[in-house]
Order: sequence, then C-alpha cells, then structure tokens
Amino acid sequence: MRKSSAFFLLFGFFFILLQGLSDPAYPSDKSIKGVIIIGNRRLPFNSLGVNELKDIYQRKKTMWANGQKISFALLDSGKTHELFIRHYVQKTPAQYHRYWKKLVFSGRGIPPASFRNENSLMAHVSLTAGAIGYVSPETKLSGGVKRIKIVEDSVATSEQNEKSAPSPIQENAQTPTSDNANEKKSQSFFNRLFD
Repeated sequence: MRKSSAFFLLFGFFFILLQGLSDPAYPSDKSIKGVIIIGNRRLPFNSLGVNELKDIYQRKKTMWANGQKISFALLDSGKTHELFIRHYVQKTPAQYHRYWKKLVFSGRGIPPASFRNENSLMAHVSLTAGAIGYVSPETKLSGGVKRIKIVEDSVATSEQNEKSAPSPIQENAQTPTSDNANEKKSQSFFNRLFD
C-alpha cells in the first residue's frame, strides 16, 4: 500500500511540475519539424504568432507595424513546401493554389514570390527588406537571414508588449500593388495559375 501511495504522490508531483512548464511564461514553440521560418536579418523581431504567419501567406496582412511592406516567399513545390502549407496555412497545396488563383483573377492580389529551390528563396529573403520565407532544417542559413520562432499569437503579442512595441503586423486597407521586381519573381507561380 505504501509503494502505490508513494508512486501516485511522485507521479502527481511530476504532473504538476510539467503543467507549470506549459505555462505561458514558458512559451511553446509552434514550429514543426521539417520547416524553418526565416526572415530578413533586419526584421525588428525574432518571433511571430502562428495565426499572423497564416495571415501573411494569405495576404490578409501586408504591412509590418513600422509601415514596411511584407514580402513573403514560397517554394514552388516539394516536401518542405507541402509541410509549410499544410501546417501553417492549413490548406493543401492544391487549395492554396486555387486560393491565389481566385485572388489574382479578382484583381485583389499578385502572386507571391515563388522559387524552385531553397537557396534562391533564401537569397530573395536576404536581399529584400521586410521579407520572410521558409526552408528545410538541412539548409545552412546565410548571414542575411535569421530564424523566426513561431509561437502562440498571445505569446507573440505579450512579447511585443514587454518591449513596448506594437505587434509586428498591421492591417493594410489598400489593395496590394505590384512593381516590376515582384512581378518577375512571381512569374513562375503566376504561370502555374494558368496550368
């Protein structure tokens, strides 16, 4: 009887300890294996809320809090692309493709910058102010990018409040416009819209 009581007491202690570690004071990383979110090294933050990331990739959020335009890049295809789209955007690659097709044909958006390989995507993020993207964990990060930790949105907001800074993202009521550079970078994704 004493052994079972001691076991339950010890089990209860560890359970309570583990519950304490899941407290928001110990934010859980919402990153997934197989995908690393990267950003231009000059971005003024190191973490981003999971729903904010989803809104960026659906072009529902287009400006950082400092007024800088958000430029997001994606891979054309592959395992890393599929993991990213399924987990963070919560769509299948086919659904995401149709989503963008609808935005483009309705005149409400231009396709995102799309790249055939991770090194090209990373070079774009490195050279483009306000840019984010994703790569596989096996990819060696260049000096022009940094890893962005993905956290619960409430944690990302509280981290920003601690720094007395606004959320890194703000709404943009204007319709996104294109420039020649973005049109060229987005060309492969746009061409696939007609496939």
